Amino acid sequence: MPMAGKQNFPEFALFSRFSLNKIQDWIIWINAADEVVYVNDAACKALGYTQEEMCGLDIAAIHTSYSPGSRHAYFDRTRMTGFRTFETQYRKKDGSFLPVEVNANYVEHHGQAFSCVIVRPIVDRKRAEQREHIKNQVLALVAHNAPLKDILGYLARGVEEETPERLCSILLLDKSGLFLKSYVAPSLPAAYSRAIGKLQIGPNAGSCGTAAFKGQPVIVEDIQTDPLWAEYRALAADNDLASCWSVPIMVDGNEVVGTFAIYHRTPKKPSPADIEQLEYLSNLARIAIERHHTAEELRLSDAIFKNTSEAMLVLDINGKIIAANPAFTRISGYSAAEVIGHHPADFGAPRHGQDFYDVIRQTLQGSRAWRGEVCGLKKTGEEYINWVKVNTINDDRGRAFRWVVLLSDITEEKKHEERIWYEANYDALTHLPNRRLFQERLQQAVLRANRTGTKIILLYLDLDGFKEVNDAVGHQGGDQLLVEVARRLKEVVRVTDCTSRLGGDEFTVILADVQDFEPAIKVAASILELLQAPIMIDGYATYISASIGITVYPDDAEDAANLIKNADQAMYEAKKLGRNQYSFYTQDMQYVAHRRSEQKRELRNALINEELEIHYQPVVDMNTGTVTKAEALIRWRHRTMGIVSPEEFIPLAEETGLIHEIGSWVFMECLEQALKWRARFHPDFQISVNLSPVQFKNSIYFDRWFTLLASAANSHNCLCVEITEGVLLDASEKTAAQLWRFREAGMEMAIDDFGTGYSSLAYIKHVDVDYLKIDRTFIANIATDAADYPLVEAIIMMAHKLGLKVVAEGVETEAQLTLLARIGCDYIQGYWYSKPLPKPAFEAWLQAHEAKQVV
Repeated sequence: MPMAGKQNFPEFALFSRFSLNKIQDWIIWINAADEVVYVNDAACKALGYTQEEMCGLDIAAIHTSYSPGSRHAYFDRTRMTGFRTFETQYRKKDGSFLPVEVNANYVEHHGQAFSCVIVRPIVDRKRAEQREHIKNQVLALVAHNAPLKDILGYLARGVEEETPERLCSILLLDKSGLFLKSYVAPSLPAAYSRAIGKLQIGPNAGSCGTAAFKGQPVIVEDIQTDPLWAEYRALAADNDLASCWSVPIMVDGNEVVGTFAIYHRTPKKPSPADIEQLEYLSNLARIAIERHHTAEELRLSDAIFKNTSEAMLVLDINGKIIAANPAFTRISGYSAAEVIGHHPADFGAPRHGQDFYDVIRQTLQGSRAWRGEVCGLKKTGEEYINWVKVNTINDDRGRAFRWVVLLSDITEEKKHEERIWYEANYDALTHLPNRRLFQERLQQAVLRANRTGTKIILLYLDLDGFKEVNDAVGHQGGDQLLVEVARRLKEVVRVTDCTSRLGGDEFTVILADVQDFEPAIKVAASILELLQAPIMIDGYATYISASIGITVYPDDAEDAANLIKNADQAMYEAKKLGRNQYSFYTQDMQYVAHRRSEQKRELRNALINEELEIHYQPVVDMNTGTVTKAEALIRWRHRTMGIVSPEEFIPLAEETGLIHEIGSWVFMECLEQALKWRARFHPDFQISVNLSPVQFKNSIYFDRWFTLLASAANSHNCLCVEITEGVLLDASEKTAAQLWRFREAGMEMAIDDFGTGYSSLAYIKHVDVDYLKIDRTFIANIATDAADYPLVEAIIMMAHKLGLKVVAEGVETEAQLTLLARIGCDYIQGYWYSKPLPKPAFEAWLQAHEAKQVV
């Protein structure tokens, strides 16, 4: 074995050189002069020396804790303690450092003293400890909102301290996204950092520029030979940089914001551990950058929140206020402390019921945003109008987390606009719509009637003898009379109808969205009756009457202008006939009006004389072709007039109140028939029964129905209630409660003639509808009208999104059937399969259809 100095190396009776060289730990013997006297192969290989080079070395040459010249320091410390374990760094021959764990033992042998050192490299452990330390410190700096430059600077310095031969650099993308700017480089030469201070990214822009361009790591082991560095080789050589490993720093999954690079002064190939460390460091940089950006955004948001002139509220997922800015306090008078924890509805005007806020919430759940006007109450009790915008903030999983409410006080603006608009459109005396607004609403009604296939009734009133009354009581008295007439007119029309004063003593009433002219008779008769009562003017009873002209669109005219002209002519005809009466524009209508009066009387005996009967029209399943549904349609077989259309006698039944008795008869007949057909044809057979809005005004009949259903076996879903959109639109709380009772009694629900009314989807969901029945007016032109096909398709898609089935009414052609199948309609009803049939004929049809299905 090699010897050192003048001391003889002890004889190792228990060890052989072969055995020591097989040990993976480093074995080093040091004499009292701190000189290496023996070293095994493992230590030589790790430190880069030969055994000849190692033996005789002062331990300070490799042990960084001791400097050369500190004679006997290493040996003396071991002798004093007898046994020592500590961590330090050993310097390799190439000048690099290795962290190690040292176990030093004091040994005496044949009068000689030695320090026997067993050394274990702890590179991986120290690297892990350093990495954990750096991570904890970086996260601590992030948590304390330290400047980003300080955080990234600490990260780079920590890496360099862990491995001194490494030089770190962090570049960040500028606002243009085209260049990288030098941000942190603690140990890189200043000249080099200045030279790459604005580095354009690209496919051949060194390690960092290329990594940012590709969004993936770029490892260059030798800068002088790698083509990526062709443009920067001289710069790197001038600054003694030989290798560069760079990884992109990416946020939000794929957005490059910078690069993290490690340089070496000698060509260097990274180990798998080096690559792993690089990715780990870039991830730490990403966390710091993301948190920094988040903090900046929060600070900016907080400044905006506090200083914006627009009022803002922040709500939690339950709709409770969790923050209010000073602008809200200025507008409403409420401090943040007074509103936090409350619902915005608590500070809303009484005009907004809970339904109003429910609709907003439902809209937010669907579209995640809402816009509209909301009337609030200030702390003083004063009402004010806000233009409100509500937006949803989602959490990391895309779920609604917060709602931000922006409010702008538009009270004065609205008052000004409303005042101008009101003065231009309303009569200053009676506060009825004036001629301008009347003509506008009549034109709108005409357009709607063309779209929906309904009719418009126009009543033109002229007061009889108004000039004489005006002369007797004076203009002021005449004005009082006109105001009272206007008040009485509003009593006899629906909210959706329009009563106007054209000027002088002329008034009009528009009855829109009607199916025939029967409502005109009822309204005209009511007006004449109301005007018979005296009008008191200055304590004197004054009497007035009116002559009323009635005309119908589109029966009597093709446009609004001619409709007004015809109504005016009919009004003069009423005056010629003696005044205080109404006159239709055509004699045919006069005749029909008389006939309707007779029918009312005869309808009362129809039930008693068994003149009413039920026809059934099949509803076919588009997917299977089976028929397990039918709609019940009532018919009146008059003894002299033959079959009377339901469109003709149902309004009469509603006016006279007979609809309740007729409806109950239909219900009981259909219940009995549905149970029979369930037993004979299909266990799930269902009959649809139409309900009139009038029937909801007397729930006594419904109580009887529910009792019958409860007592009948196998009656669940054997009946389906069909209601019009008008029932939903005009539904009071009482009506809504009745609709729910139908559900609880085991009946399904359908919206008939969908698309012809004004119902809201919110109402449809509110009453838990099962089916939408698309009106026949849309189906009729689906194959020929380019506008109707996408409309029907949209209705079906919307219904399916809401979990509803769709029935298409009025299907008469194969082309209609094909198109409806293409867009996913669920059920078909119409003459293509069958017209409504009496019970025996329907049973025969159903039996034949089932046989055809089997074949």
